[in-house]
Amino acid sequence: MIEESKTIKEKFGVLDSVPVGACLLQDDFVVLFWNTCLEEWTKIPRSQILGTKITTHFPHLSQLKYATRFKQIFAGGPPTIFSSQIHKHLIPATWQDGQQRIQQTTVNAVPAFEAGIEEQEIRDWVLHTLELESDGTLGVGSPRSAFLSRESPPSASSSIWPGVNCPSFYALLVIQDVTDLTHRIQAYRTMRDQALEEVQVRQRVEEELRESQHFIQQIADAAPYLLYIYDLTEQRNVYVNGQAFKLLGYHPEAILQMETALFSSLVYPEDLEKVSAHLQKFPLALDGHILELEYRLKHRSGEWRWFRCRDQVFARTASGEPKQIFGTAQDITEYKRAEEALRQQNERELLMATITQHIRQSLDLGEVLRTTVNEVRQFLQADRVMIVRFNPCSGSLCAAPATGAVTVESVAPNCRPMLGETLEKFCFDEFYIEAYQHRAIRPIDDVSAADLPQYQIDLLAQFAVRAYLVVPLVQGEELWGLLMAHQCTPRQWMQLEVELLSNLATQLAIAIKQAELYQQLQAANLKLERLATLDELTQLANRRRFDQYLEMEWRRQAREQTPLSLILCDIDSFKSY
Repeated sequence: MIEESKTIKEKFGVLDSVPVGACLLQDDFVVLFWNTCLEEWTKIPRSQILGTKITTHFPHLSQLKYATRFKQIFAGGPPTIFSSQIHKHLIPATWQDGQQRIQQTTVNAVPAFEAGIEEQEIRDWVLHTLELESDGTLGVGSPRSAFLSRESPPSASSSIWPGVNCPSFYALLVIQDVTDLTHRIQAYRTMRDQALEEVQVRQRVEEELRESQHFIQQIADAAPYLLYIYDLTEQRNVYVNGQAFKLLGYHPEAILQMETALFSSLVYPEDLEKVSAHLQKFPLALDGHILELEYRLKHRSGEWRWFRCRDQVFARTASGEPKQIFGTAQDITEYKRAEEALRQQNERELLMATITQHIRQSLDLGEVLRTTVNEVRQFLQADRVMIVRFNPCSGSLCAAPATGAVTVESVAPNCRPMLGETLEKFCFDEFYIEAYQHRAIRPIDDVSAADLPQYQIDLLAQFAVRAYLVVPLVQGEELWGLLMAHQCTPRQWMQLEVELLSNLATQLAIAIKQAELYQQLQAANLKLERLATLDELTQLANRRRFDQYLEMEWRRQAREQTPLSLILCDIDSFKSY
């Protein structure tokens, strides 16, 4: 038994270096192998569990639903999967916070050693098991039929069992922690570190490196990020894993052929300087010290994608200078997009809150409009944002072109101002007016490529406008004016920018209506005051006005201790004082 345990440890010891749980059971459920990952997860040491039945530690495995499926494995049946959706905790493992790990478990039949299976064949079987476990198409949520239809490795063929008709089998459990993305990333990082250690151990002998390359490549290609070795002396990549095609659209060979033109071909121009500064840090870097950097790489399709790299010294020269670095590059494009979307959302909400607050706090329409164009230009990073006040003909649309004047403007220092300009015909012919009255929004990405009337193109050319966005300001059924954003270079207006200006137009409509109501109220109050203080017949100050003025002057003279003279003139001869 001791010799058998030693043989099992030697032949399955490779499973101690992978970031997944692995154990080996014989047909009576006695544990023959228990890797270090399971020791860490379950807190059960190998010395305690080896030679004991696993059902002693995990009684639920004696249930019929498990025993039946394991019986098929011990009979040499096809692989079976205990999916994370149904069997979340086949080998229960608990985090420090008490939360249990969610697991995806694959069970394979492995020929018993008594039949004379060679160690290399066992190694091939183990590698095949890892391939099944790490294959992206056979991961969480994969159909069981797809998994079972895969061909068994050569080591499971009858060639292993010459003259043996009914070999016995062990059950090899490979348990993957799929609790969340963070754990999977950590597992892949562990695989990366182990791959690096494997390469460093075998780099002294070229032949040993070639022999282990297949195993390392399987691990590297299973990782969801780029793995690479960059030579600082030769200034080129000497190794890239297969994920290069998935993440960048290039085969690894194509990237290696870029040689010293790698950075100029793939790195975003504005990021070249910080990539160069990143590489200049390695002469002072210690072994094991990881340096991180975020930068953009160009996909073969032309798309720029964000990556976060983690690099460390991989090999040194005889004098101790860093020669090669080993690194990983994780695609964080979606994270960056989400981060940018959140930033823009916060800025939009802040902008809307600022303008809404001005509308609530101020009845001065001019101040509200000036605040709006300043804040919008800053948010859009546009060259000009302005408000055009529409001066339509009275009644229905008239034959002559309507006009509008630029009443409020925020403009970049290098752009010609348009404040006070009267725009005849520009966006005010019958077609545009009708469209704007129905709240149509007009984004133009490139004036030269748009189908615009020549008079509009000529006017825009006077102010070097190459792209613009127009949002109507509508009061009821009346077109009050336009909110316009200008760019002196071609620009693709994003949907969120269009939505922002549309929402602002609604708020400005409220401010305009509020200002008009306030003006009407002021006019009404003035009229009431005139009615209350002026004689309706003579339009002269009446007795009430006289009494108010007398009271005010009386108090003032009392404060200043000065005499007060009073002259009464009854000019219309019918007031009694």
